[in-house]
Amino acid sequence: MIFGTPASIDAAGLFKLPLPMQAEGVRLLFEIGRTVAHVSAPLGLSTRQVRALAESEDVFSRGGDGIGQDFQ
Repeated sequence: MIFGTPASIDAAGLFKLPLPMQAEGVRLLFEIGRTVAHVSAPLGLSTRQVRALAESEDVFSRGGDGIGQDFQ
């Protein structure tokens, strides 16, 4: 499990995900009150790398988003 609890962060699993999903996972950790130090340590990333990942503008979208909408 990658994000079941903050303590269950699995860096190997996280880095297998596409970049937008990695960024979303890091942002979720910040949203629940984790500090940069709490996030960077288990991932083995520097503070700068964690911030860059969190600030990534890649958009995560789930499969099926837009179902039932008309597309042109």
